[in-house]
This record gives sequence, structure tokens and C-alpha cells, in this order.
Amino acid sequence: MTALSVLALLALTQAPAPAPAAPVEEASEGDSIVLAPKAGFFQSTASLGGAPYFGLEVGYITPLLQRRLAIVLEGSFHQPKTSGTLDDPRLTLGEQEYRLTERELALMLSAVYRFEGAWGSVTPYAGAGPGLYLHRATTQGFGATIEEKEGTLGFQFLGGAELHLGPGGLFLEAHYHFTRVSFLTTGSVNAGGFLGSLGYRLRL
Repeated sequence: MTALSVLALLALTQAPAPAPAAPVEEASEGDSIVLAPKAGFFQSTASLGGAPYFGLEVGYITPLLQRRLAIVLEGSFHQPKTSGTLDDPRLTLGEQEYRLTERELALMLSAVYRFEGAWGSVTPYAGAGPGLYLHRATTQGFGATIEEKEGTLGFQFLGGAELHLGPGGLFLEAHYHFTRVSFLTTGSVNAGGFLGSLGYRLRL
């Protein structure tokens, strides 16, 4: 063995051992609580006009199904209206104008499945669940105002798509609500309908 080989061997034995590799951090699962204000347009399936729609959603992303299942509680408000003229030979006062306003406050609980990773940064989702709907129908006509109130149970279907943006996501959403009321002024009708909304879902 040459002197050069001996020196190289000594240098290798004296060299400090390489530092252990830093542990790889596990990917963050993200925050589980979400808060989402939303606004849009509601169209009743009854003979009522369309109306602005406002809602607020609080949700919990569960650990089930690889964190793709969320439980969502939503409160919403809309107030569609209709008006017209009653013209009947039996009306002694002749033609009479009327106006009907149907205000609805809803509290809805839904199970929502999120298709994470399906479209890259866009997450489609769909869900369904029951709802409690508080109605107040106000009818003005014949020089009088009639007000009727009723609470009903119903259900909803929903679907949407969320674009990851900042600490949350911007989303477009569509709903269908079904809930039946039985007022003197409306008869037995489905006071639900279709709605579309835009909102931002913030992860807390």
C-alpha cells in the first residue's frame, strides 16, 4: 500500500458521519371547519316571481372517506312576490288588485360529498338533506292585509364546484328545495324551488 493510499484511508475514517436526513413532514390535512356566505337568485316552482337569495353555511369536513364527506348546516332567506288583478263577475267591487309576498327562512342540514382532486384545483361536490322551513305569507287586497304563518319540513338537493383560492375557495352552487305549505291564500303548493348562488368558502 502506498503512502498516498494510507493518507486517503485515514482521511475517510476521520471524516464526520453524514447528518441524518430530516424527517419528511406529512402532508397537512387542512382545516376541518368551513364558513361560507353566499348570495344568488331563487325561483319558486309555485306561481311566484324570482327573488334574491342570501345564505350562510357552517360545515365540518369529517375524517370519513379520506376527508371527502362534510356535514353542513345552512341558514337561508328569500322573499318571492307576485301581484295581479282579480276579475270575476261575482266581485261586487269590480276588478281588485292584490299582492302576495311569501317570506321563507330555512335551516337545512346536509351531507355533502366532495370529489377532491377530480378536476385539479376545482372540486365538484354534491349533497342532500332535510330542512326546516318557516313561512310567512302576506296578502294585500280588497283594502285589507292577511298574514299567515306556517313551519314545514322538507328536503333539498345541492351541487356545485369550488375553485381553490387563498385560504378557501370560490364556488358556484345550485339547489333544489321541496317543502309544501297549505295557506288559504295559496292552497297546498310546493313553496320550494330552484336557486343558484355564488360564494366563498373559508377554511378556519
